[in-house]
Amino acid sequence: MSKVRRISIWILIVAVGFGIYWLKNPDSAIPEDNVNYTVLSDVIHKSDNDTSTYQAIKLDNQMTVLLISDPKAIKSLGALALPVGSLHDPKSQQGLAHYTEHMVLMGSERYPEPDGFSEFLSQHAGSYNASTAATRTAYYFEVEHAALPKALDRLADAIAAPLLNPVYADKERNAVNAEMTMARSNDGFRIGQVDAETINQAHPAAMFSGGNLETLRDKDGSKLQNELEHFYKEYYSANLMVGVIYSAEDLSVMAHQAVDTFGRISNKDATVEPITEPAITPDNVGKMITMVPAQAKKVLFIQFPIDNNFSRFTEKSDEYIAYLLSNRSANTLFDTLQKQGLIESVSAGSEPDRYGNSGLFSIYVSLTDQGLEQKDSVIAAIFSYLDLLKQQGISQNYFDEIEKVLTLEFKYPDTYHDMDYVEWVTDQMLIYPLSHILDADYIATDFSPATIKQRLESLVPENSRIWTISPDQPHNRLAYYVEAPYQINDMTQNQLETWFNLKQDFHFTLPELNPYIPDDFSLIVKSKEPDSNNHQFSPTGNQLYIESQYFGNEPKTALMLSLRNNAALNSGKKQVLFQLLDYVASRSMAQLRFQASIAGLSLGTGSDNGLMLRASGFSQHLPDMIRAMLELYQTVPITDSELQLAKSWYLERLDASESVNSYSLSLQPMQALSNPYYTERSERRKLVNQITVNDLLEYRDWLLTQSVPYMLSIGNSSEAQLTALYQDIQTHLSKEVEFQPVAPLTIKDAQQTTIVQKASSSDSALAVVYLPTDYDEINGRAYSILLGRMISPWFFTQLRSDEQLGYAVFSFPTQISQSYGIGFLIQSNQYDPSYLYQRYQAFYPQALDKLNRMTETEFNQYKIALLNELRQPPQTLDEELHLYAGDFINSRFDFSTRDKLIKALDGITQSELVQFYQSAVIEHKSLVIASQVLGQQSNVKAIEQGFVPYLNASELLINLQSK
Repeated sequence: MSKVRRISIWILIVAVGFGIYWLKNPDSAIPEDNVNYTVLSDVIHKSDNDTSTYQAIKLDNQMTVLLISDPKAIKSLGALALPVGSLHDPKSQQGLAHYTEHMVLMGSERYPEPDGFSEFLSQHAGSYNASTAATRTAYYFEVEHAALPKALDRLADAIAAPLLNPVYADKERNAVNAEMTMARSNDGFRIGQVDAETINQAHPAAMFSGGNLETLRDKDGSKLQNELEHFYKEYYSANLMVGVIYSAEDLSVMAHQAVDTFGRISNKDATVEPITEPAITPDNVGKMITMVPAQAKKVLFIQFPIDNNFSRFTEKSDEYIAYLLSNRSANTLFDTLQKQGLIESVSAGSEPDRYGNSGLFSIYVSLTDQGLEQKDSVIAAIFSYLDLLKQQGISQNYFDEIEKVLTLEFKYPDTYHDMDYVEWVTDQMLIYPLSHILDADYIATDFSPATIKQRLESLVPENSRIWTISPDQPHNRLAYYVEAPYQINDMTQNQLETWFNLKQDFHFTLPELNPYIPDDFSLIVKSKEPDSNNHQFSPTGNQLYIESQYFGNEPKTALMLSLRNNAALNSGKKQVLFQLLDYVASRSMAQLRFQASIAGLSLGTGSDNGLMLRASGFSQHLPDMIRAMLELYQTVPITDSELQLAKSWYLERLDASESVNSYSLSLQPMQALSNPYYTERSERRKLVNQITVNDLLEYRDWLLTQSVPYMLSIGNSSEAQLTALYQDIQTHLSKEVEFQPVAPLTIKDAQQTTIVQKASSSDSALAVVYLPTDYDEINGRAYSILLGRMISPWFFTQLRSDEQLGYAVFSFPTQISQSYGIGFLIQSNQYDPSYLYQRYQAFYPQALDKLNRMTETEFNQYKIALLNELRQPPQTLDEELHLYAGDFINSRFDFSTRDKLIKALDGITQSELVQFYQSAVIEHKSLVIASQVLGQQSNVKAIEQGFVPYLNASELLINLQSK
C-alpha cells in the first residue's frame, strides 16, 4: 500500500449522456451521426484539475469502449481487455490463457506477419505489451499520433481474426516455457506456485498458471491446437471485452476509429462461468509454511482469506486496517520492532480478487537476522497490535485522515500517460461501475466501523497462513517447475500458546495523526522574464532554481541536493562506509518518510560524489523535510547494534546482486565500468568486517562538513524559500572545500574483451556491447539510440521469434561513462554463450543489409519518430526535473545536452548511421565486451576465440584507465 492505497493513475473520465448535455456542452459529447455505437449515459467522475474530455460508448458488437481526448497528449494509446485469465484454463492445458495471449499476436488475416505489429510500432515511436493475470487478459500499445488508426487496426485484427497458425505453436510454447523459466528466479512467482499447491486443490488457482512445455502439449483426449481454437472461440467475444482509446483527437473521430477497428470483433454472446469453489477452506488455514527463496531475503508473510469486496470500495475498510498496520509513528508496531532490531519494514494490503471469487489480506515483514531468530516474537507482536486495533483503533479521525489524503491524491495527480495507463484503465473497467473506474481507489465516503471490526476479528492466527521465507528454512517438497523448496505444517497448540504469552511483552500505542498533510496550495507568482537556465559551474557550490514550464499551476516542487566531495567514494572502504551510513540514517528517517509519503511527498537518499537528498511533492513542507532529513543524517546515534544491522543488510545486498537472473548479471560489468572507483563485491565483503563504529562516526563528520552543496529545484517554491534552505545547508559545511567534476572514462583503443560469470540458475546469458572509439558523447549517443530503435525489432524477430533462442532477447543502445554504442543480449535456458554468439554473428550482416536497403522514407520515419519523442513535453513535475538531472549530476549547468542531442540526431544521414554500425559491429573498431553468464547445466561452453579474458570488471577498468 502506498499513500493509503496503491499508487494509481489519476485521470477521471467524464462519460455523459447524449441530448441535454450535448446542448449545454457541445465540445464534450459526440454527435449522433453514426448508428454503429451508442453514447452511454454514465457520468464518470473526474478530478477538478483534469482538462481532458471523456466518453464511454457501446459498439454494436456490445463492446464498451472508453474514449479519452486529451489535447496535451504526447502519444496515442490503445488497449483491449477481457475478463478471462489463468483461472479459466482447462485442467488438461494449464497455461492456455497465457499461450492464447501469445498466439493471437502471431499474425492475423490482414497482417499475417507474426512480428508486423512490433515492427510497425517501432517505426512510429511506439511499443506494445500483453499480459495474462488470474482473471483477465489485456493487450495495450503506445504510438505517435499519426499512426494511431493503423495501430488500432492491427490490434483489432489480431483479436478479431488471428491466424492461430499451428506453424508457430512450438515457437510460442517454447516462448512461454522460456518466460516461465526466467520467472524461477522471481520469488513472487515462487510464492505463487507454493500457494497454488497449498490451497484447496479443487479451486482453479491450484493449477500451474503460466504454462510450460509439459502442460501445453497434446495429450490423450486433449489436442493443444483444438483447445487453443476452442478457448479463443469461447471467450474472445466483443460482449465480454472493454477497450480504451486515448489521443489528442476529438471524441467523434475516436468514436469512428473504435467502430472501424474494435467494431470488427465478433460478438458471440459469450459468458464466463463464475467461480464458486472456495480457494481457502478451513483445512487450508492455521498453517505454517516455510520456503527457500531464490534471492537473498528474510521475510515473514501472513495471509488471511477474505471475500472479494470490490463492490464495497467506498468503505476502504481493508485500506484503513492496512494504513494503521503500516504506520511508522512512535510506539507503533513498526517503530517498536525496528528499535528492537527485529525488522526492516512492515507493510499490509489486500488483494480482493486474488482467487477470482475471493482474495487475501496480507501482512509483509522484512526481517533482520535477529528478527528471523526471534520470529515468534515478531508474530506475537503483530497479533498484539491487531488486538489493540480491535479494542481502540476504530476511529472516525483516522478515516477522515485517509479520506483527506485520497482526496488530495485525486485532485493533484502525477499522471503518466503510457501504455501501462490504458492497461490500468481497462482493469478498472472490468472491476468497477463505469461511473467510478477512475476515482474508485480514492473514494472514502462510507466509514463502516462494523465492517472494520468484522475484518479485525478474522485476523487471528487460527485463520492465517504464516510464511517464513529465508535461505535456511526447513523443507521437504519442491514446488512444481519453479523448484522452490518448501514445507507446510499445521500450527501447533504450543505455537499458539507461545504467541499468546509473548504478546504480553508488547505495549503499543495507536499512530499519531499526520502533521504534514498540506493545507496551503498557494502558487508563487512567476517572474515576468524567467532567468536563463544557463549557469556557470562553481567549485564552491551552486543553487540552481528553475521555474516549471509545464506545471506552474500545481502547488508542488521537485528538488535534488548533492553534498559533493571528490574523495567521498574514491575507495572501496569509503563506498562501504557510505552504504552503511545511509542505511543507519534511513532507518532513523522511517517515520518521517512514511508521514511524508502519506502527505504527498516523496523523500529519498542516494549518492552523487557524496550524499544526495531528494524530495518531490507538495511544496508547503518540502524545505523543512530536507532540513529534517539532513538533521537526522547528522544526529542519528551510531551504536554497535546499529552497525551490526547495517553490516548484515549490506552483505545480504551483495548476495542479492549475485542471485539476480542471468541477463541482469550479464549487464553488471558494463554498469560497473561507468564508476571510476568501482570495487568488486568480493573486496567489499572483506572490508565490511573491518569497519568500526568510530570509522563510521568519523566518515559521517567528514562527509557532512567537508562537502560542497549543489542544489537543483523546480516548481512552486519561492526562490527566497529555497535560498534560505541553501544558506542553512551552507552553515554546516566548510567554506574551504572545493569540488571538481570527475573526468569521465575515455575509450581510446579498439579491443575485444570478455568477462565470464557463473549463474545461480540453469539459464545462461550473453551480452555483447560495441562502443566505437571515434565518436564524441553527443554524436555517439544520437547514433546509438537511433540504431537501437531500428535494430531492436529485427534482432527480436530473428533470434526470439524465428530461432527461439530465449525469451529475454534485446538489442539496445548502451553506455559506459560517456561513450555510447549498441548492445545485444539473450538469456536462454537451452543454449550457451558459445552458440548464442554464433547466432549473433549470423545476424550482424543481415542487419547491415537491412540498414543499407532501407528506403529514405523508412529511414526518415524512424528519425522523425525519435525526434518527436525527444521533444515531447514532460508529463509530471518529476519528469520535468529529470530533463535537467543528467546535466546536474555531470555538473553541466548550461543544461544543453538535450538540445545538442536533438540537433545531432536531426543531422544524421543514413550512410553515416550505416558507417557507425559497420565500424563498431562489423569491423570491430570499438571496445567490444562479451559478458558471459554460464548457467548451471552440463556442457555449457563459453566463447574463447578472439577475446581477451578479464577476471572481472575491475581488472578491465584498470586496463581502460591506463590507456
